[in-house]
Amino acid sequence: MHLGIIANRSKQQVLDALPSVLQWLSNQKIDFTVASDIGDLIDLSKYDTVSPEQMRDRADVVLSFGGDGTFLQTARLMVPSGVPIVGINLGGFGYLAEVTYEQLKERIKDLISGNYVVQERMMLETYAEHDPATKFFGLNDVVIDKGGFPRAIHLETTLDDDYLNTFTADGLIVSTPTGSTGYSLSSGGPILEPSVDGMIISPISPHTLAHRPLVVCGNRCVRIKAVSEAGEVMVAVDGQRVMQLESGKAITITPAKKLTRVVVFHGYSFYGLLRNKLRWRTQYKGNLEREA
Repeated sequence: MHLGIIANRSKQQVLDALPSVLQWLSNQKIDFTVASDIGDLIDLSKYDTVSPEQMRDRADVVLSFGGDGTFLQTARLMVPSGVPIVGINLGGFGYLAEVTYEQLKERIKDLISGNYVVQERMMLETYAEHDPATKFFGLNDVVIDKGGFPRAIHLETTLDDDYLNTFTADGLIVSTPTGSTGYSLSSGGPILEPSVDGMIISPISPHTLAHRPLVVCGNRCVRIKAVSEAGEVMVAVDGQRVMQLESGKAITITPAKKLTRVVVFHGYSFYGLLRNKLRWRTQYKGNLEREA
């Protein structure tokens, strides 16, 4: 097995940890390639390097060092080839990058021995209707928001040519099940198992409480037309601003044909992850008494 190493250049804890990891991999005679974009920050002269974009043609599995943001960036890079990804959490919350630094060596041994499974995660494909040739892929979500405009905007939303609603809100989130624990959750959306075939449409700070998050089938085509007095709204995919959308223009969001392939190891539990990250109580230990 040939491992690829992609790392977040902006996290000092990543740059501090990576040299010892690379030396350990080399000592273990494990084949690996490092993304060359960190070569100006740490010494990679002893190692095989390629650009991050070329990594998808070199690696059998990619190790993504950073946090969930780094994982999402790696997922976009791996879209054309579907190379499986392992997220190494040297960041914050870590829903996607769920392997800790302390677990790393043991998990790499699991990879080499084949003691893992690969989950396939739905991605979204997004394009502006006035520029259909330019497409953006996201594992978490697509967000249409008002940017710096101080008033609510109107987002005319259609599902498969069937008019749904015109949301009056600060914006709208279209999320995958993987992204249901991200921005969508913060906006009141439900949590979905990663294997659920569905999308969540969540309004951001809606003008009326009647505008609620909605779960739709995962094969839907979502069309959103922006109406804003400011003249344009912002579109972000996985937290990255990708375009400005003029008022009266529309974007289309569909499930992508390509999937993100995520490596999970023995003992992984989505519900255990939720309990840990959301700090849910693991077990009630008090005495239940019938109220008088």
